[in-house]
Amino acid sequence: MYSSTNVRIQGRTAQPITTSPRVLNGNDRGRNWDRKNNEYFSLDWRLQRPFRVGMRVDIIPSIEMFNTFNNANNVNPLSPPALFNFDGFLRQGVGDPRQLQIAAKVTF
Repeated sequence: MYSSTNVRIQGRTAQPITTSPRVLNGNDRGRNWDRKNNEYFSLDWRLQRPFRVGMRVDIIPSIEMFNTFNNANNVNPLSPPALFNFDGFLRQGVGDPRQLQIAAKVTF
């Protein structure tokens, strides 16, 4: 019998953007001089441990947490939402909040 811990860290910096007007007061600010507000960071983890019950049955409780530090992780800022898009592919606004999941598996 063993305990298991998994940790996943994912992060990225904000995307570059060329805002308008590019030339301001005679000064050409160049391409990609500004950044969108869409930097991303998430720390996810899972902890599980099996417990033997009788000769052949194991109960394996697990607990998982996503976005542990509850980062805002803005999704797709500076772009309008697609009209009648219900598939969840094009997202806008604040990303997923901190989430906790508790489960148990029984093997026999």
